[in-house]
Amino acid sequence: MASERIAIARLPPIGPIPRNTKKGINKKPKYDGLNGPNYQMNGSKYNLPEPNSLKPYVDTNAGSLETWPAHATGQIGSGTSVGLTKNKDLVVIDDEDLGKPQIIPKPRFLEQLESFLKKEIRSLGVVDVSPSELRLQAHREVFEYLIEDFKTYKPILSAIKNEYEMFVAHQREQLRQMEPLRQMLVTVSEQCDQKIMALRDQEKQDMVDLKKENSTLFKRISDMKNEQKDLQSQVAKLQEELAAEYLKYRDECDARKLLVSDINDLRYQQEDIAMAKQGMKELEEEEIDPVTMRIALKKAREDEASASRRLNEMVANYGDVIPRRDFESLEKKHIALEETLETLRKDFGILEQEHASLLDVHKQVTQQRDEFYAECETLRRSATPRPDWEKCADHVTKWKDLSENKTSNQLVDVLLNEIAGGSMGAADATENFEGRGTEEGVPEHLRFEGEVRNRKIAKRDCALLVQDIWKEKLESDNQCTDGTRRSMPDFVAQYLKRIFGLEQMVIEWGYNLHDACERYAHDERLGTFYGILTGDVDEEVYHSQVNMMSQLADHLKKTDNENGGQNFLTKDNFKTALQQFFPDTNEETVTAFIQAAEQELDAKEMENIEYLNLFMVDDEGRTGLFLDEIKKQLRQDRMNYIDEIKIELANVSQGDRVEPNDVKRAITSVDPEIDSQQLDAYLSWAFKCKKDEIDQAEGGDIEQICERLRNGNIKRIGKKLTP
Repeated sequence: MASERIAIARLPPIGPIPRNTKKGINKKPKYDGLNGPNYQMNGSKYNLPEPNSLKPYVDTNAGSLETWPAHATGQIGSGTSVGLTKNKDLVVIDDEDLGKPQIIPKPRFLEQLESFLKKEIRSLGVVDVSPSELRLQAHREVFEYLIEDFKTYKPILSAIKNEYEMFVAHQREQLRQMEPLRQMLVTVSEQCDQKIMALRDQEKQDMVDLKKENSTLFKRISDMKNEQKDLQSQVAKLQEELAAEYLKYRDECDARKLLVSDINDLRYQQEDIAMAKQGMKELEEEEIDPVTMRIALKKAREDEASASRRLNEMVANYGDVIPRRDFESLEKKHIALEETLETLRKDFGILEQEHASLLDVHKQVTQQRDEFYAECETLRRSATPRPDWEKCADHVTKWKDLSENKTSNQLVDVLLNEIAGGSMGAADATENFEGRGTEEGVPEHLRFEGEVRNRKIAKRDCALLVQDIWKEKLESDNQCTDGTRRSMPDFVAQYLKRIFGLEQMVIEWGYNLHDACERYAHDERLGTFYGILTGDVDEEVYHSQVNMMSQLADHLKKTDNENGGQNFLTKDNFKTALQQFFPDTNEETVTAFIQAAEQELDAKEMENIEYLNLFMVDDEGRTGLFLDEIKKQLRQDRMNYIDEIKIELANVSQGDRVEPNDVKRAITSVDPEIDSQQLDAYLSWAFKCKKDEIDQAEGGDIEQICERLRNGNIKRIGKKLTP
């Protein structure tokens, strides 16, 4: 169509277009309706030149008509013609060279605008194509002339330029606001570099000292090994000498017995010889009677037969009899055992009497208990039920201290005073906190000198802030490639700086967060966070709970997939899955888990359990009854485990103070299946030292060590030993 090839526009000025520029780049366009933009530079307002100034010798009110590309006919010679390409582009075709069409020259207005733009860019010295305020100003002026010339499109073009200018101004404001943060980041980076260099210098000196100490210890170990070898050789030599002396003693003992036997035989022989000589004398003196001799011979034969018979009986009866020495030893043991048995019989008699007395006392106590229970039931039916004052602990700070040893009337007065004093839990709070100072031992988010405003934040606000901190810290820890975690005080300081920006706001919210967590420490979630923030509780306790809940959810999901994947489990399958996940838990505990799940889902009358709903968490991070019951049971198991360690520590220690080796023996005695790496982690937390410094760590009180273990991520590795 002809309208596609003809452009009607007012001719641009013949001479150079006057520039509305001065030194300085920060020009911000402002719009006054449809009258076009003006610029604010260095505090002065500059409008665009009037149309008359653009064409001093041309009538700009009526405008002039330019037929394009008809003006190009004067530039086209003979043998040329104008045609359209497939893309409907207007081109000049040379008759002599039909295969090389030439593009029609541009409109004069466009050529003059491009020429003006090039001159401006060259004069400003920004020929290179790169982001520049001067190049932007030159293009802005060209665009302004274009807007002024096209009256029909002036409103929409002005609106478009206005939007771009507003966005550019907004971006400049954002950059101006970010400049202090960049400077602060550079300062913090320099401080961190200085700290790192100082730590490296300190570590170098520590390494030198440790190497010296290591060489000294190696030398000491070598000396002790040599001494041990000497002692072993001495022990071996003494054993050989003892064996030789014992052999001599045995030989001497046997020789003595043989000598005694020979002496007895000689004595008996002498007696026999003497008796024989005496008998011979008597026979010689008396006359020999054959009858008497016959009778004596018969009697001697009978005595010989009797002696042989008795000898055979003795050999048969006492051939396996033990020696007298062993008999005497056994006899002594028998006498000692009889004495012990007699003592035990007496003790048993005393215990039996005490048991009978205790049975009588138990019978009386049982009877009194039944009477008191009946009386209590009677009073309960006739009296008004007592309120549950423990519910106030969720809303009133230090309720346990305020309500200790007080009657119901006094508790009502305390509650009314708390309500009349303002928000619950903040009645006794001061208006300002006192700064803790700027020493190195003070956490970074509490380093301040002076007074800090007390915002008295509520429990829900504190819980929401803590939940957001945990969320961002988990994301930050997951981004660490080396698997380490940043300490909670350092992360809280960085979090508050990123959220609030101003140092005063960071300190103010740091103190208020610390105070709120301390006031609401009776809540398990806030109490755990407060303990981690102060360093009294191991952060791994929280991560262990999170990992446990995630693993339990995955295990239930796996069980569900094995049974069809319907996003619910039957109660039997649910119970089996819990028993598989908690193999060391008894039947009663698993039943308590199932009852908590049924109560949370209100599914006592239902056959299926929608297990996914058990892992829902609200905006404050609170879990349901099911997960609370599991965490309660795991916490109880940890307390029982530490109580066993405490009992074992009392047995292995010499007093109230224990050393790392004592704790190590106690833990390995209670949990023999624990590995060395996990054991070192427990000892490192208990004695507040690194794993490679456990042997040099100072001992501590048993109660203090056990309290540290209770606040750490301590759990039984192997199965519980049965007594």
